[in-house]
Amino acid sequence: MACPQPNSRLSMLYPSRYLLLPIAMFLIMSFGVFPSAAQPDLSLKNTLPKSGKLINDKPTGKGWVNLLTSQDDSNFEPAYWKLSNNLFRGELGKEPQHHYSYTKKSYEDFELNVMIKMVGDENINSGVCVRINPTSFDDAPGYQIDMGKGYWGSLWEERRASMVQKFPDSLVSKVVKFNDWNHYYIIAKGHHIQAWLNGVKTIDIVHDAGFSSGKIGFQLCHLHEHTVVEVKSLYIREIK
Repeated sequence: MACPQPNSRLSMLYPSRYLLLPIAMFLIMSFGVFPSAAQPDLSLKNTLPKSGKLINDKPTGKGWVNLLTSQDDSNFEPAYWKLSNNLFRGELGKEPQHHYSYTKKSYEDFELNVMIKMVGDENINSGVCVRINPTSFDDAPGYQIDMGKGYWGSLWEERRASMVQKFPDSLVSKVVKFNDWNHYYIIAKGHHIQAWLNGVKTIDIVHDAGFSSGKIGFQLCHLHEHTVVEVKSLYIREIK
């Protein structure tokens, strides 16, 4: 579950260059903040790469593997998840535990195309999980390309760093199709994570502390009201 983190603010009048270095080191050591040119695109321009474009919900080009062809390729609880006619559907009510689904195979560097719909009240939460290393269906440490109020378009790291890169809440309504199909295109290469939500780049960061490999999956988040998550397109292409 993506949980909010307390905000902190450092304010100082006319800091000297001798004070800036300790402050920078404090941020790096405490929050994993490193200087990087990688940033989400706040202009809301559609910058989706060619490899992220879908035709009839399918990517073009060679090397793409459909992860929705057989339920034998994934681990999930049949009481909460079902795969039928290439549609993967998860549903739960207000329960004390998460219910993740995830591939049996682990992946390192890859591109991922996902068409996903989350239906429920305004507070429901889910996420496209990448490089997760589950210990159970309730516990899945690793990245979530997040979904939900306060989290859409953001990069969350479950059980670890929490919020890694946040997409501004003020821009979410301009990008997200609520209770409808949304397209995530994700690139994980080394420790560089990028994601486009409906063509808009919302995640672009180098996060050296994250897992370099893991499983692909989805979250049914605990403690929320009735939630339905559907996935009609899930294609991966490994980067060698």
